[in-house]
Amino acid sequence: MALSGGWWGRAVARAAGGLLRQAAAAGRERPPWGPRYSSGRGPPPQPLPVSELDKADAWLLRKAHETGFLSWFRNGLLATGVGVISYVQSDMGREAAYGFFILGGICVSYGSASYLVSLFLLRRTMMLSFSAALLNCAAVTTVALFWLCAISLYIGRLEVEIIQDDSHDECQDTKKEDEKAEK
Repeated sequence: MALSGGWWGRAVARAAGGLLRQAAAAGRERPPWGPRYSSGRGPPPQPLPVSELDKADAWLLRKAHETGFLSWFRNGLLATGVGVISYVQSDMGREAAYGFFILGGICVSYGSASYLVSLFLLRRTMMLSFSAALLNCAAVTTVALFWLCAISLYIGRLEVEIIQDDSHDECQDTKKEDEKAEK
């Protein structure tokens, strides 16, 4: 049976060659005064100096990254504004308003989450220090929380108005009934 001709033949030859190289390396002695590297490949390479082109690429990546977040946030604000307008317009618009509020929330939360995740994944490529990345994360989180607070207060105000309108009508009905009972 010949070992040539198939993928298994190449795999066996590769494994046998690796074993032979290890056996040959074990026979050689390393000088005691030499450096000991775990990989056996020599000292780690020195980092390359950063050129102006690398800095410009990092700056462009940062700007593109921020533009992506700002477009998602802008779309979330637009959807929220359409929700507010549709709520004010009519009774049918009130159901649609909650859909627009949810759509705005999806845009704002997805934009913020994708910005935060990609910020930490691309931090070294964008040449940002950890403290600068943390500051950017704090700014994005603050803006998203401000949006959430504003929309929560607006929806809470709407619910209070709806409940007050209903209870106000009931009070008028009971007053009319009391007046009829007195007569």
